[in-house]
Amino acid sequence: MTVFDSFQQVAPIPAETIERFAGRAPAEAVEAWRTNGAGFVGDDGYVRLVDPARAAEMLDGVIGLPDGAVVLFTTALGDLVVHANGVYLVVKARWGAIDVIQGASFAQVAASLADPAQRDRVWEWQPYPDAAERDGVPAFEQCFGFVPLLALGGPATADHLQLSGLYEHLAVIAQLAGPPQVRGLLSINGTPS
Repeated sequence: MTVFDSFQQVAPIPAETIERFAGRAPAEAVEAWRTNGAGFVGDDGYVRLVDPARAAEMLDGVIGLPDGAVVLFTTALGDLVVHANGVYLVVKARWGAIDVIQGASFAQVAASLADPAQRDRVWEWQPYPDAAERDGVPAFEQCFGFVPLLALGGPATADHLQLSGLYEHLAVIAQLAGPPQVRGLLSINGTPS
């Protein structure tokens, strides 16, 4: 069973939602939904375990995910961690990229998200710390978004990050920059790249 070192619940995930997504998600994710509900993972507000039904509803028609895909996590920079067909897709819409993680368990992905040593290389979380220090941690369904968008020439600096609704920001990126494209394989915690 995956146990987060620190977790702040925002809301329970309804049993009917868990039943609906249980056959498409890793068993450890299903257990995390039952045990933890939706909320913040860790102490810095960067990673959020989400209600998969809410994410599916908000992303419908916005970002084309594969059939059967389940959104498990979001980040405070608007990234999505999605389980689909036995692999994890890390949708980094701000970069227009999708990184693929193969051969990893839910526990490995969750541990990587919580590991400070992996934050820069794997999760590309800069300049989140500076923005969070300046403006505080975004609310559960908020994120920091680059203004102007990186795809439109905006710089990847904290002074160009603004608070935004998570799903609204992803819709703006998709509309102005197009859907993210597969960039390559991503190695976490010793998984093959």
